[in-house]
Amino acid sequence: MHYKFLILCFVLIMQACATPKWRSIQLQDYLQPYIGQSAKNIQQNLSLNDLGFQTLKHPQMSTNTLTYTVLRPINIPIPADMGTSLDGSRLSTKVTYNQSYDVNFYCHIIFELDQQQIARSIRYEGKAC
Repeated sequence: MHYKFLILCFVLIMQACATPKWRSIQLQDYLQPYIGQSAKNIQQNLSLNDLGFQTLKHPQMSTNTLTYTVLRPINIPIPADMGTSLDGSRLSTKVTYNQSYDVNFYCHIIFELDQQQIARSIRYEGKAC
C-alpha cells in the first residue's frame, strides 16, 4: 500500500519540476511593459493565450485590481490495484494505470491599480505561478 503513496508523491514532484522556471521569468518580462498603462488598455492588448497559457475567459476587475487567472491542468495517474498473494507478496511487478486524477492549479496575475485605474505593480498568487 505504501508503494501507491510513493508513486503518487513521485508523480507530484515530477509534475512540479516539469514547469520550466524560464516560463515564469518570461511571463514577468512580458508583463512588465504593462506597468503604467490603464486597465482598459491592458484588457484590450494583453493576450496570455497567445503565450500558450490557458486562462479563464475574462479578467476580474475591481476598484483597485485587475486579475487574470491562469490555469495549469495536471493529470495524476492512479496505479491499478495489483493485489497481493497469500504470503503478502505482490502479484505483479508491472505497474499499470487504469484511472487518473485531474487537478487544476491556478495562478492569479494581479495588476494593482491606482485611483485612475493605472497599473502600478503586479503580484502573483497561487500554486501555478
